[in-house]
Amino acid sequence: MTSCKQIPIPKLEGVDINKLMLFYKMGNQFFLDRYSVHAWKSFDLIQDSRTSPMMKHFPAIEDWLDMIAKHTAIPKIKTLYLSILAPKSHIPWHTDRSDDVLSNSYITSIKTDKSFIEFEDDAKYTYKTGYSYVIRTGVRHQIMNLSDDYRITICTTPIGDNPYAAN
Repeated sequence: MTSCKQIPIPKLEGVDINKLMLFYKMGNQFFLDRYSVHAWKSFDLIQDSRTSPMMKHFPAIEDWLDMIAKHTAIPKIKTLYLSILAPKSHIPWHTDRSDDVLSNSYITSIKTDKSFIEFEDDAKYTYKTGYSYVIRTGVRHQIMNLSDDYRITICTTPIGDNPYAAN
């Protein structure tokens, strides 16, 4: 069983990583710890279909969302958050749900050099910059960042079913 698959939505390009990291470092108090893992932080750019005022500082993400709405079967977004994992750190083994279906949410790589997601009884998967993936979050998995840089992804949950998460 494949636990991670790339999905055919537009590639995310042109994100200003320096601006994103400046936002993270200057506004760190606005980022939330994820699952009590201090090295893993997130910031909601869309929550309950409402866009944060901070989104305007990331026009490449706004343009990408417009392309997704116009050119894919995902017309609207319920949540979207920036996910940042500190250098030389990891997210321990865990499951996010109780089944083994592909998640409705998808992960998009912004900067994931020297990092991977590993699934129990499966394989290690690496993400290609700009591409999006659905994963089986009910299968035990861990994430390793072996890089000296922050690992940056976006997690997006559409409104309704994600047609690209068909099992």
